[in-house]
Amino acid sequence: MMEPVTPRGTSSAVLKFDARHAEVMYQHGLMGGTFDRVHAGHLRLISEGLKNCKFLEIWITSDKIAQEKDWRCWSEEKRKSTIKQSLTQQQLGRMTFGTLEDTIGPAIDHPRADVIFCTSDTANSCKQINTKRAQNGIKPLNIIVVEHEKGEDGALISSSKIRDGLIDQTGMLFKTTEILQFTRFMTDDVQSALKDPFGKLHHGPEEDPTLALKSALGELNGREPIVSVGDVTTWGLLKIGVTPGIAIVDGMTKRSPWNLADEIDRTRFDEVIEVKNPAGSITSGLFRACDLVVSHLRSGRSSIVIVDGEEDLAPIPLHLMLPLGSVVLYGQPNKGIVARVTDLLVKENCRKIVSQMTRATN
Repeated sequence: MMEPVTPRGTSSAVLKFDARHAEVMYQHGLMGGTFDRVHAGHLRLISEGLKNCKFLEIWITSDKIAQEKDWRCWSEEKRKSTIKQSLTQQQLGRMTFGTLEDTIGPAIDHPRADVIFCTSDTANSCKQINTKRAQNGIKPLNIIVVEHEKGEDGALISSSKIRDGLIDQTGMLFKTTEILQFTRFMTDDVQSALKDPFGKLHHGPEEDPTLALKSALGELNGREPIVSVGDVTTWGLLKIGVTPGIAIVDGMTKRSPWNLADEIDRTRFDEVIEVKNPAGSITSGLFRACDLVVSHLRSGRSSIVIVDGEEDLAPIPLHLMLPLGSVVLYGQPNKGIVARVTDLLVKENCRKIVSQMTRATN
């Protein structure tokens, strides 16, 4: 059996490949995987494939397999199109894509392939493929093991860490020590950016938020973590029998004390946290409180944060730290309820907003 080969001098993955390919070692290469939220590690793998063979087949797991792994996985078509967006037309002319319906795929009896590309965590599967090929009297494939790409924290970049909301597709952290340490203050630019609803507005009467909330929840699949920001939103959810995974309240609505705030039943939550946060700011205390309640959420515990001051800006640190697929609900005065799904775009927007806020000198 061929021993796996690890390429030497592998450079860091970039978002665009060099179209030139000098001497190639192999004729027909294979690789397979989910390729969800195509990241720097995926691009490194594909780059090595293009560099080392004349023609490359990429087999992408079917929607059924991907959904069994994680309901947040993108569709096969979206995963494939994201790969294509990172390639030139010349490179695409040297490639084909297929659908992987099982863990083995076409590699056990592929008549033309002479090499398969993988990472260290899938190398054993490639060896098993070669065992089956040998049993069928077919020449084994050369195995090239490509090193994982590492992120800002020195750990491996993975789709699961991206879906968990910890890193972006280049491996940069969304939550850093610097973010947790400093209080941030509103600026005119940030205020302008936040003027429009930050999500989809569900219309409903202000005196009965349950109608808009039912509309928002009706569009979900039931697996999304629910986060509520604001007393009216939290009260409405509890009234219809939904305890959000995270709730952040301040006893106010439209910057005035709300007479129904005391009806919010804190005992419905596993954890109760209190924090101070003046209007127009995100204090280091609120950043840390959001970090704590998101960690509770990941472990299956619900939390309510009682803010002494104002919680209007809480969605910003929450989105930064939440796993992808979470839904943040908050009220839009005189209009209804806004629902925003945490995705990579909103995380990047929130990271940008935080960087534009004035940082306190601690």
